[in-house]
Amino acid sequence: MKKEYKVKVFTGIRPTGDLTVANYLGAVEPILNLTKEGIEPMVFVADLHAITDEEPSSVKKFINEIVIDYLALGLNPDKSIIFIQSVIKSQVFTLMSYLTRHITVAELLRVPTLKDKLKNAREETANSFLFLYPVLMAADILIQRAEQVPVGKDQQSHLEIARLLARRFNDRYGDIFPIPKPHKVESLKILSLKGNGKMSKSIPDGAIFLNDDIKSVTKKIKGAVTSIEGKMTEGLESNILLAKGLCKKEEDKIAVDKIVSEHMAGKKVMGEFKKILAKIVSEFLTDFQQCRKKIAKDDKLIKSVLDKGAKIATENANETMSIVEKAMFK
Repeated sequence: MKKEYKVKVFTGIRPTGDLTVANYLGAVEPILNLTKEGIEPMVFVADLHAITDEEPSSVKKFINEIVIDYLALGLNPDKSIIFIQSVIKSQVFTLMSYLTRHITVAELLRVPTLKDKLKNAREETANSFLFLYPVLMAADILIQRAEQVPVGKDQQSHLEIARLLARRFNDRYGDIFPIPKPHKVESLKILSLKGNGKMSKSIPDGAIFLNDDIKSVTKKIKGAVTSIEGKMTEGLESNILLAKGLCKKEEDKIAVDKIVSEHMAGKKVMGEFKKILAKIVSEFLTDFQQCRKKIAKDDKLIKSVLDKGAKIATENANETMSIVEKAMFK
């Protein structure tokens, strides 16, 4: 059978905790922009990836929560496909095991993101599943025969492993997998409000979570690291990106630009900047949280979205595995 793409754009997110506004700007908004361009993305909740370094019971609690978040943030279920990775776990794990034959231990150890994960987990105590996660990711992409995968600069190595494995498998068994292409997305560097690395749930005081109450958000922003008059720091650049990324009103964007210009001219306006940032973030979160409450009560909607996604993902996976195993065991 001639190799062909089944999915235009394929992406996923790990259900390992509450989302932050940085997750929205960096991961969710690019998907929303695809639907505006008339592209139907396939989005999977990567619960199998999450258990490489989290307990399954902990991961399970966040699966439906992530789906509700995506819908509340604006992902249209009529213009996208959402499914939970584990609904096709037997097919994905089988393909992953076949793909491991086509990559060496040394090659996996050179994957930059895996090196970082192993360093953080300590190589001598890291579990083997964590070690194999680049192959699992390749299996996810290839089993859906996805044409494009959104990648930022720090994620390119993930896709390169999938492309490498697809080519090697095809060299051995014929034209089975189409080679997935990168769909470049802008990497937004949203820093912790405390100025210590990226905004992350691991530093909650420096992160703005989508479920944060407005009072705590205002307090976090009030305590954010500021910039000396006339200086453009990395932290201020990040907060400007945050303000403009979440801003829905043109007058607020104009106000941000005005304050930044005054700051660069040497005026003491960081207190004013924090107030406008708090206003923009609070309005965004209020709208999101109100929408989320409605969606969370609609069990039929969530079930229909996941049932539709599971059906399509399963059909694609079964078709791919049939082709793969006929080629391997002929």
